[in-house]
This record gives sequence, C-alpha cells and structure tokens, in this order.
Amino acid sequence: MEGPRIVVDGLTKRYDSVVAAQDVGFVAEPGRVTGFLGPNGAGKTTTLRALLGLLTPTSGDATFDGTSYGRLVRPATVVGAHLEPAFHPGRTARGHLRTLAPLSGVPDSRCDEVLAMVGLAEAADRRVGGYSLGMRQRLGLATALLGDPRALVLDEPANGLDPAGITWMRAFVRAFAERGGTVLLSSHLLSEVEQTVDDVVIIARGTVRHASSLADLSALATREVALRSPDADGLARLVARWDGSTVAPDGTATVRGATAAEVGAEAFAAGLEVHHLAEHGENLEQVFLRLTKDPDPEDRLDEEAAA
Repeated sequence: MEGPRIVVDGLTKRYDSVVAAQDVGFVAEPGRVTGFLGPNGAGKTTTLRALLGLLTPTSGDATFDGTSYGRLVRPATVVGAHLEPAFHPGRTARGHLRTLAPLSGVPDSRCDEVLAMVGLAEAADRRVGGYSLGMRQRLGLATALLGDPRALVLDEPANGLDPAGITWMRAFVRAFAERGGTVLLSSHLLSEVEQTVDDVVIIARGTVRHASSLADLSALATREVALRSPDADGLARLVARWDGSTVAPDGTATVRGATAAEVGAEAFAAGLEVHHLAEHGENLEQVFLRLTKDPDPEDRLDEEAAA
C-alpha cells in the first residue's frame, strides 16, 4: 500500500463573525499516524469536513497527493472517513454497508469482509439501534474501509470504546500505517492517542499551535531537578552551571534544563555531599494543555485593545 500525502494549506473557514479555522496548515505523511489534537471546539471537525469536501473553506485548500477530495476519480479507494456516527437505527450493520457498497464500487461480499475486520461479524444482522457506542464506532470504521482505501481520516475514533476496544483500535490503526497507509485521526485528549501516533498537530481556537513528531513534542516538556546538600557554598557553585537555577534558603536547589542523572554525576565529580536528588517534569498531556491554554483574560483584553 502507498498512502497519499495529505496536505492542508492555509485553510480558513468563517461563518459570519465566527472564525472556525484560521490559516490551518499541516501535512500527514504516508506510513505514519498523525494525531490532530485540540480541545472541543478547537476547529478539528471543521478542518476534517473541509478536507473531505463536506464544506467549502473560505480560503486555502486540502488535498490528497495534490488532488482535492471532490476531484478524486474513485474517492472511496483513496480515503475512508469516519466522522460523526450516522446510521439508520432500523437497519442491520450488513444492510447499512450494502446500501453503500455500490457507491464505493465494491461487491456485497466486501461488506462481510470489513465487518470481520472490525470484529462485528457475529453482530452483522443486529439492528444498529441496539448497538453500543463502541459498536457504532467499529461500524463507522467498517464503513470507512469499504472501498479498501489507502488513507483513513477518523474523528475521535476511540470515543465510547472500552479499554480493550481502545487497545484493538490502536493496533488496527498502527498496522494500517505500517502497511504504508496514511492515517489522520483527531482527538481532544493526547493521553488517549499518544501510544498510537507518530506525529502531532495541535490546534486551539481555530489556529495551529504546534506541529511536529511526537518525539519533538516530548522535548518541549520542562524538567526540573531538586537537590539538597549541607554544603551551601558547594551547592551554589554546582547549580550555577545551569542557567535559571536557584537555591532556596533551606538549602534546596532547583536545576532547570538537566536530568537527575546529569546533576548527580556533576555533584559526584565535584565531591558534593547530596542528601536529596529528584527529577520533576511535565508529561505529554501537561505539554498539550500548556500549548492549548487560552490567554489570560488580561492578555486577551490587551490583544483586543491593540487590534
């Protein structure tokens, strides 16, 4: 499989005085899982709907290997999408898929194949109205897979899944990317997808705040090392090697920009007696919350005054 390169370039969507997305730009590469992350109302769904031709952006564009969704010759074979679950409650899962199979250009037998792929083979003849939210999520994924696409665009795919279902979804998405497919999935919780994604695009208030690999996002986490020593002068000389480090009156020093192992090694080399050494730092979810945090009310007032 060779997935398409998804490019969102300068995408803006305005509704009268409301800006749902402002100059959004990022790339989702084939063979990788890209997490599109942000709080509820950040502009994720607006961007995905524009990508899939479900709304017309005010400006900018979004393409699959340089072609917009509306110009794809057989879109179901290029991209499979699952946004908001929308199924007729009176239809069975198999019946739902069979109504869509002709549109995707696939035979009815493909419906049973995708139901088996998502673990719904035994529930294929049950009415969707009796499905749990997690089962409807699986049916949505089956719908996305109907045309045997090379890319998946999934909006909150883990919503409603139990821990076992989340583990299954994670493995499925990873396997799809490892075969060369392109995966773009949204979530409002980084902790929900951090074991799944390779790259992250963080959006808040309609604008992209950060885009990088997951490893590069981890590097943004702030680190502090606390250490205590009865040798106040030696402690002060040690921590002076790191900018921004401080020593409190109680003899506890805070070192920024270093690991506990690095500080401990320097203390040992200096012959400094250490009574306490501990490392503290942000986890990825805290970095995510910091990047998506709204400005303080006073900052917003200053911005409005300047405008």
